[in-house]
Amino acid sequence: MITELAEKSCTRELYEEAFEDPKEFVDYYYKDKCSDNRIIADVEEGKVLSMLHLNPYRISLDGAIFESYYIVAVATTEKRRREGRMAKVFEKTLGLLKNEKIPLVFLMPVDEAIYSWMGFEKICDFALEKISSYEEIRENYDMYCVRDDVYIKRMEKEDAFREQDNGEVLPDDPVIMAKITDLEAFNSLTGQSFQGEKEALLWLKKKKIYICEEV
Repeated sequence: MITELAEKSCTRELYEEAFEDPKEFVDYYYKDKCSDNRIIADVEEGKVLSMLHLNPYRISLDGAIFESYYIVAVATTEKRRREGRMAKVFEKTLGLLKNEKIPLVFLMPVDEAIYSWMGFEKICDFALEKISSYEEIRENYDMYCVRDDVYIKRMEKEDAFREQDNGEVLPDDPVIMAKITDLEAFNSLTGQSFQGEKEALLWLKKKKIYICEEV
């Protein structure tokens, strides 16, 4: 059964199986980030076999602000991989987001090939050096995550984990990939009239994009 979970703690076992993040960070993640995120999962006999997390962010693109999601914690339990479970989880997720008219979503892949067949494409490198000045970001970039009060509080916590070497474990040479989830909504947002997702992503890739968020 592919479903959106209301009880999120049941996914922690799979998270800890799939990722090497320190316990202190995982505790924070499930207490804080999971308080307002969404988890789409493949559940069989009460056990979570496959999942992805949709962590909400407000994005500014050329001054227009829209709701989006950072797809993280993409995982399938080792014994049930290569059964097409993750493909079904993504199919359910992308259908939900299109119905909700979300223009695009983004993620940080371990391997771009895992997601490229679904229409995700690299739009920028992940920013390893964080810019502390929000004003500097707004002046120099076309697309970035909006820093409201909730964002700032979380950023401070996550920076502290990183300074203690207890942050999320990142892939080598991390990049950000994106997918247009509702082309009509994206066209309305940007004032463009793209005929397909690839055309829209090609336009987006030419923008100056700053993504420094890890989860």
